[in-house]
Amino acid sequence: MADKELKLPFSYCKIERGASILGVNPTDLINLAVLNKIEVCMMLRHFYSRVFLRANFSEVKDWYGTLQLNSRWNYLAATAREISNQSVIEFTNAMYNQPEKLISGIDVFNEMEGSNHVTGVGFASGLWRIMPEQFEGTNYVERFFPSFSPCLTGGESPVAQLMPAQPFEDFKNGKKFDFQDHIFTASHDDLWVTSYDLKRIHRAELDFDALPDLGSVERLDIEKTNKPEINIRSEKALERHARNELIVISAAFKYREENSEEFNSECIKKDSSYNYSAWARNVMDRVALFPNQECPVRSADKVAHYISKVFK
Repeated sequence: MADKELKLPFSYCKIERGASILGVNPTDLINLAVLNKIEVCMMLRHFYSRVFLRANFSEVKDWYGTLQLNSRWNYLAATAREISNQSVIEFTNAMYNQPEKLISGIDVFNEMEGSNHVTGVGFASGLWRIMPEQFEGTNYVERFFPSFSPCLTGGESPVAQLMPAQPFEDFKNGKKFDFQDHIFTASHDDLWVTSYDLKRIHRAELDFDALPDLGSVERLDIEKTNKPEINIRSEKALERHARNELIVISAAFKYREENSEEFNSECIKKDSSYNYSAWARNVMDRVALFPNQECPVRSADKVAHYISKVFK
């Protein structure tokens, strides 16, 4: 089968079409995504995002200077930059009717999260990867928590995660922090795969064991003369940390939803602020909240840190 190169007239397609081309079931492709063999993505259009970068302000400035202008999506503003060939961010808060509050470009990154994380806002479009832990089954993404990472990122992109920006802004303005309006169940029609991954599967002759894990695949998909070489070990570590962080955050949300009375009693202080340490301990004690019945992070302090980054 792999003797003949797979020719495809597109860069990406719905998961059902991709499965049909390969002669497999869509759930087979989802299973490969769960096991970090391929990427399954969602198509975003002006998704107002809180962008988490694993870098300091100086590193973010240097990285931003290497980004290419958007060349694929005609409806995007001039502030759009390509994070990968398929993932784009418009770096702006889009407050065009309030010029005194409008920020764009590198200026959107104006918050520190811990010692080496920067956050900002932007509008994401194009394909964005669903982290494997989002799949609770192999038919769909149940109660999808809208968190994404760039699709087919070549090099060491500092973009670790996108999350809905509005709940964070509401919280800053004194409103209740609530993600419920952003959670939904995704069907096969919401899921996309890239021609890049379809060709990899074809070359492996549909053999699971022959298909390399994504952490060992070099994905130089944006041509730049100044593009840094990929450090595969570093890239794998970054991906592992981002995956663990998402697992912990998802478990924290589930715990709060499923144990609201206990959460309010043990994890909220008298001044109405969160007790992150208690929240972390309670989450770690409930292994059923995690894939494979195991918390990927051993330190309660690290779990509390991950939770506090989201709920500050």
